[in-house]
Amino acid sequence: MATVKEVFDYAIETDLSGLAHRVYWAISQQLVQLSDDSLKLDAVDYDENAISNLIEKNMLGIGKVKLFVIQMLQKEWYSFYFAENSLEAYQLHCKRFGKPTGKVVHAERLMIPQMHFADSGQEINLYDYRKNVVEFPTFIGNAKAGEHVLYRLGVSV
Repeated sequence: MATVKEVFDYAIETDLSGLAHRVYWAISQQLVQLSDDSLKLDAVDYDENAISNLIEKNMLGIGKVKLFVIQMLQKEWYSFYFAENSLEAYQLHCKRFGKPTGKVVHAERLMIPQMHFADSGQEINLYDYRKNVVEFPTFIGNAKAGEHVLYRLGVSV
């Protein structure tokens, strides 16, 4: 059995804004408790307008820190960054490597696959990795196109 709290935490950690705000609304209306079985969420009569307003205002601050990738001089290599916006990622990249040759790309789809960190041997998806990062923007590492191995030279988290 998954609890309401576990569903809520998962939705926040994985940037599922709609689900997180929906559960938040149910909790705030005292229709469910954090310790309840998550199946209880299926029986709630949701106020879609109120939830839409919460999502629009982003009351929970979901998705503020995003994953950006920037192509390196070696065309098949990319740098990975966590930042609130593309300008922050661009500026950090310029400090580390100089002006990029390619665009700054929001790469949300790359948050899901397991990434292998070559320096530590750790295998983790970037949603879980982001939980351990304390300062943003931050450089995550470099990876070759089509591979899920990140190389972090001189970086510790």
